[in-house]
Amino acid sequence: MDRDQIAQEVLAAVGGKGNVTANDICMTRLRILTEDPSLVDTDQLSSARGVLGFVKRGANGIEVVFGPGKVEAVHEALVRLTGIEGNEEAFDEASAMPSPIHVHISRNPLRSAALAQSEGDVDAAPEGPSEEDAEDASVEDLVSLLDVMEPADASPDETTDVDVDVEDQLPESPVRALVINGPNINMLGIREPDIYGHDSYRAMLRICHDAALEAGFADCTCFQSNHEGDLIDAIQDAYGTYAGIIINPGAYTHTSIAILDAAKAVGLPMIEVHISKLEDREDFRQVSYIRAACFETITGLGVEGYRKALFDMAAHLGL
Repeated sequence: MDRDQIAQEVLAAVGGKGNVTANDICMTRLRILTEDPSLVDTDQLSSARGVLGFVKRGANGIEVVFGPGKVEAVHEALVRLTGIEGNEEAFDEASAMPSPIHVHISRNPLRSAALAQSEGDVDAAPEGPSEEDAEDASVEDLVSLLDVMEPADASPDETTDVDVDVEDQLPESPVRALVINGPNINMLGIREPDIYGHDSYRAMLRICHDAALEAGFADCTCFQSNHEGDLIDAIQDAYGTYAGIIINPGAYTHTSIAILDAAKAVGLPMIEVHISKLEDREDFRQVSYIRAACFETITGLGVEGYRKALFDMAAHLGL
């Protein structure tokens, strides 16, 4: 994804560079102060590529939420476009007055469940929130999920040269697992139960969360989308953040070379999971592109296949 184009889309949504008086970054958030907040087009901002949501700060401030690994590059592009360097102090007053967060991806039921996850809080995942419920999500819910994906001491403004002799003395980063699900997995329990079983998506989330902790992972994030590009972005964003990926691309298993290319690009250990037994299904389901990037394939175990995958991934990583 072109970070310059993303920055241009965000800039257009906040009223253009003439409406930007200051900018900065904080963890996964791009912070912008505007001259005239009425010029901010929130619908346009929500639809900008890579944007997970936004938080209004005070009268003139806004924080645009991105996934880990994106915000720094987008901020650098924004600085180039506006000619305004980052200014943390400008946001002190604005940050003291948060407004409700608007999370446009929460309108996807499974993504809402993934966002509602925090450590040990899978039961908070809603079965299928309404659009109105999504608008009421709090900033803490989203930011706590996203910020936990980055080391607590990470700072986008600091770089440290580490001598080879002392590298081994640095604390190890938490080992995290990412579970990626493709189209229609959010319909578990409803979709063709004779094939996919009666277990709900919430049940699958609980299995992933519990199995990950039992297997030795620090945490497990579950992500789902019905859109190919979102799955590619999730794989790319996993680089440098997650130790391994459990992936069920759904129907994209049989069609998407682009998802395979993304998996090969990041080079993370990956396990392919399918709820049904593909070997016994239609001819077109016998083709799996993603398999070429995976060291194991698990099929036909229902949602319990995710449990096996997480334990197998932990063993592969030596946990």
